[in-house]
Amino acid sequence: MLRSEAAPRISTPGLLQIVQASDWDQLRVCVQRQLAQLGICDFMLQTEIASVSGASQMQLFGSLPDAVLQQFSLPAEDATDPVRQHLARSSLPLNWQVEQLCLLHGGQIYPLLKTMGVTQGMSLAIHSKHAISRLDFYSNTARPEAPSTSIQADALLLGVYLQEAAEFLWRKTAPDQGPVLSVRELECLRWSADGKTSSEIGLILGISQRTVYFHMKNVAMKLGVYSTRHAISRAVMMGIIKPDS
Repeated sequence: MLRSEAAPRISTPGLLQIVQASDWDQLRVCVQRQLAQLGICDFMLQTEIASVSGASQMQLFGSLPDAVLQQFSLPAEDATDPVRQHLARSSLPLNWQVEQLCLLHGGQIYPLLKTMGVTQGMSLAIHSKHAISRLDFYSNTARPEAPSTSIQADALLLGVYLQEAAEFLWRKTAPDQGPVLSVRELECLRWSADGKTSSEIGLILGISQRTVYFHMKNVAMKLGVYSTRHAISRAVMMGIIKPDS
């Protein structure tokens, strides 16, 4: 997982392609293209997404074979996995060697990774408003060494974008789980996406500029973001509004 500090970092256009991926295959290709810049061969994303009913669903996504991915969903594997135990108590990434985890963990995950040629990994926990994820990055270098601080920073940034894109795609398949916007919130969002200022939106809808701010703040909160611009991009990704609306 080593690279030269002069090597190209993951690109902003590449990150945007990740959050704009329209399906799982496209998302996988976009992620792997960026991971190649970091010397990472495979990845696994395990996400627990909260629903409006308060229950949660576990979703698995990555570049590993399905049989290997499914191992991460087995309760017996979770209970004794030292990586998961670390992520449950720390927000810091964990760098590990496959050989060591094969000795520490009695499950099938790490021996399976070893048969695939994986020599080391880096795991991190990512939290959003509606989801908690474990994200693994795998390397097959012949002489495993800990990744540099810059690689870890790049991987964490990529992971945030990956989780956001994956959460949107999962919710896209279950639209009833998505946020519900009021008619007025939707009107404000559409006019804002059309380039109108809050003052102009207020004149169009016959409401005060302060009320427009109020509605857009609610929209951002429901979509789990912190700005109007991000709310627009997220609403487009979720299919709430169309890019040209």
